[in-house]
Amino acid sequence: MNILSLDGVSVTLIGSPLFENVSFGLEEGERVGLVGRNGVGKSTLLRVLSGELEPDSGTVARKRGLRVSVLPQRPTARPGSTLADFLLEGASPGAALARAYHAAVHGSRAAGQAELDRLAARMEAEGGFLLERRYASLCSEFGLADQDASMDGFSGGMIKRAAIARCLAERPELAILDEPTNHLDLEAIELLERKLAQGGFAFVLVTHDRAFLEATCGRIMEIDRREVFSYPGNYDAFIRARQERWASLEKADSRRRAILKIELKWLNRGARARAGKSERRKDDIRKLEAQALERPDAMGAFSSRARRLGKKILELKGVTKAYGGRTVLSPFSYEFGKGDRLGVVGPNGSGKTTLLSIISGALEPDGGAVDRGASTVCAHYAQTADGLPMDARVIEYIRRHAELTRMGDGSELDAERLLERFLFDRDMHEQRLSTLSGGELRRLQLVATLAGHPNVLVLDEPTNDLDIDTIELLEDYIDGFEGCVVAVSHDRAFLDGVTDMTLVFDGSGGASLFPGCYGDYKVYADERAAGARDAPAAAARADDGRGSNRARRASWAERREYDGILDEIAALEAEKADLESLFSSGSSGPELESASRRYAELGPLIDARTARWEELAAIVEEG
Repeated sequence: MNILSLDGVSVTLIGSPLFENVSFGLEEGERVGLVGRNGVGKSTLLRVLSGELEPDSGTVARKRGLRVSVLPQRPTARPGSTLADFLLEGASPGAALARAYHAAVHGSRAAGQAELDRLAARMEAEGGFLLERRYASLCSEFGLADQDASMDGFSGGMIKRAAIARCLAERPELAILDEPTNHLDLEAIELLERKLAQGGFAFVLVTHDRAFLEATCGRIMEIDRREVFSYPGNYDAFIRARQERWASLEKADSRRRAILKIELKWLNRGARARAGKSERRKDDIRKLEAQALERPDAMGAFSSRARRLGKKILELKGVTKAYGGRTVLSPFSYEFGKGDRLGVVGPNGSGKTTLLSIISGALEPDGGAVDRGASTVCAHYAQTADGLPMDARVIEYIRRHAELTRMGDGSELDAERLLERFLFDRDMHEQRLSTLSGGELRRLQLVATLAGHPNVLVLDEPTNDLDIDTIELLEDYIDGFEGCVVAVSHDRAFLDGVTDMTLVFDGSGGASLFPGCYGDYKVYADERAAGARDAPAAAARADDGRGSNRARRASWAERREYDGILDEIAALEAEKADLESLFSSGSSGPELESASRRYAELGPLIDARTARWEELAAIVEEG
């Protein structure tokens, strides 16, 4: 059943058309992802779908009584409001009723008993009390248990979780979600994926998170060159179908150019030869010229020449940090080696950004030391564009960072050409930063970061507000980058593409290294969690049902593994001790790079083998 349709919709902002003559429909329960470059009008189209913005032309038809819930890109809370206040600010009729009821119960003006009884009856009949229970349940699932808590101290991630709970609790028929994964940690993103999969309602979402698109959407729509193109299937299917569409368009344009070449030869003959020729043929030539395929501007590849790294790059020696008596970083040590690619994950507020600030030198640790090499130059790409000189012009801002940028191939780009490579055309160079969109600001911030020729790249949520094309450009840059990279990100596809080691924060100040990208770590963590959940069931199955409590017998392979696993663990422990002796000896040289990598791998390996020994011991010794 169709719940919403657009027919010939066009929107123009500041004299420039964003999209024109757009027509499509949304079906009940349909799951749609909306993609496109920054500035093409994705958020504007969402506002049209929600009814917040009327189009300049065309019509929007909605199913009668359609329940629409909106998650804004940057939700905000009123100063002094509690979480309960924020939840009741929802736009649904149920939220309006709950507001009226709570105002009558707790407001400054005492309500009469008759009014209270009337509102209470409506709350019961219209599901107002159920809505409040859904608020409480969803907030609890997203880690926001106290509805009396003031939101003045909430982080961006906590406000986003509260906004998601408010949006989903309203049981919409259509949810409009603008960048739902921004500022969420990976655990919250995976929870949101499950909620969208189980919800049964239709939704349209804008996100740069390719893994999220792949997991949640059954149709992808792309805004490109003022048109909206629709592709059935998930994100991978969209990539293939878009390539096929462009191949077909290029083939048709090649035929057009061949015909036009022949026709232009005829047109360019002398006037005598053209005398009496058909005017219709001349009109056809003009039409062929006008039908040229409009290709989107492509960002050029970017590979700035990194500064040379010395033998010593950067070493953290037992660094610690606490805020208000709460430890966010227990003594942590790590020595960077050439080419390290370290991904950092963990709950919101667990210390990830603190660690990056210590690495970059923006923050001093409370304890421990940071030892930097003489030639080490860190570039810190911060999580937001806060702090940028918003009154500066685009060209001025880039010149402050680099007048000339030396590329990986030895060529040089001046500031103007560098901006053009990142799709800031000459007309934008004199604009002030305050006039740029959020995505354009982040892209400009990225240009400035990379133009400084760093050899240690510190990235804090680098994919926030960037479009997918820019994210892929950054991935290509990192692929050819010779220095070290440490990245905090909630974007699983980005982490899997650019990192080969994962630092996992536990939320209590501790952090452990895992040898592998986030996807590898997630498989490992899920298997361990599944093993822990299945242990009681396995024990119950071992009981033959007659009260004998006999455990199952270990297989020959399990006994053989058990006989050798303690020796294996001892060998790993001895190797770890040898490496610690090497580090404390003060020796230096290229062998320390491989030693440092191996040392980082040994901790998780020892933990994994010890857990396996405990599992085998329960079977062998009791069986």
